[in-house]
Amino acid sequence: MNFIESFKIAIASILSNKFRSFLTMLGLIIGISSVVTIIAIGNGSQNSIEDQLNSLGTNVITLQTSRGASLTADERLTLEDVTSIRMRFQDELVGVVPSISASGTLLEDVDDTGITITAAVENITTIENLDLIAGREFYTQDIDNLKNNILISSDLAEDLYDSAMSAVGNKIFISSGSNTIAYAIIGVYQSEETNSGFSTETGYVPYTTLQKNFNVRTYLTSIKVAVKTEIDTSTFGDELIYYISAKKGNVGDDKYTIFSMEEQIEMISSVLGSITILISAIAAISLIVGGIGVMNIMLVSVTERTREIGIRKALGAKYKNILSQFLIESVVVSGLGGIIGTIIGVILSSVVGNIMAITASVDIFAIVFATLFSSGIGIIFGVYPASKAAKLDPIEALRYE
Repeated sequence: MNFIESFKIAIASILSNKFRSFLTMLGLIIGISSVVTIIAIGNGSQNSIEDQLNSLGTNVITLQTSRGASLTADERLTLEDVTSIRMRFQDELVGVVPSISASGTLLEDVDDTGITITAAVENITTIENLDLIAGREFYTQDIDNLKNNILISSDLAEDLYDSAMSAVGNKIFISSGSNTIAYAIIGVYQSEETNSGFSTETGYVPYTTLQKNFNVRTYLTSIKVAVKTEIDTSTFGDELIYYISAKKGNVGDDKYTIFSMEEQIEMISSVLGSITILISAIAAISLIVGGIGVMNIMLVSVTERTREIGIRKALGAKYKNILSQFLIESVVVSGLGGIIGTIIGVILSSVVGNIMAITASVDIFAIVFATLFSSGIGIIFGVYPASKAAKLDPIEALRYE
């Protein structure tokens, strides 16, 4: 009996007991669909988080004081440090900006009058990963001359002047306490959607202007540094800590630390990957249960077809013929369960992804693995029933009622 004949017999046996065959596959279907869905959603979530973090700039690191560090006045970060870092590492940097901001109120006819004024320098759009759609960035003279210039979002520009281009060159008035200052709009950046459904407008002004207009304190909690793409952020971070520590006279005291978005992405990706694997492993337990179900049904099938086996052996069927026949039947049942489970898993991952507002990433490796694993289940749990059938004594089998 060749493979094709054995396959036809296996299909005929499955079709003759459709409901029983479906129940046999059910455990595998649930297990495979669960694993495919979990991996797809896990990958989709990981990609979504990585994209959001990448949008913040992977070449940007933040120099800050270490948690719990006790600093003297001379050891604290200042605006003078911003200038010295820019001069010391000018060939490796895109820009350096102090992480300072202030809150203000827009004296304009808009629904939300709250605005956050954030410190800016030259190349701020690169540092903050902003998409400038109208106007220009800050020039060195804007910083040096404490110009009351501002970059605003496209949403605010459209609320005030109907379009980004129309906003450039106009002024907006922002108050803080008893002070009201007019800022010239020199550029407009593209607003980004937020998952929270609400956000406060952010305007960027020269850090020197921010310090003057809002009486910002001299000491800084952190300094944001954007390095060129070819520079390794980890190595540069170590150099930056050593430089600032040497400048402050506290080398080796670990009073400063680096926050790198690239390191955060790697850490989060690693954690999410581990969680996905763990949950997938738990879901895969149902595959073992499904495999036991396959073995159970195949043993029942052997018992029901004992006389058939006896007749085949009496007509000359050898051990390997009977073994392959039942093994093929077991693999077909498991393989069909795997294929159906994979299809359901792909559909489920798409549905769940839409509900979670992420793009589920169906891994082709997961699909191949699921299919091969389900077929492997058929072989592993089908060997014993098939071997039992092949070892039956033909005379005893023919006498079986």
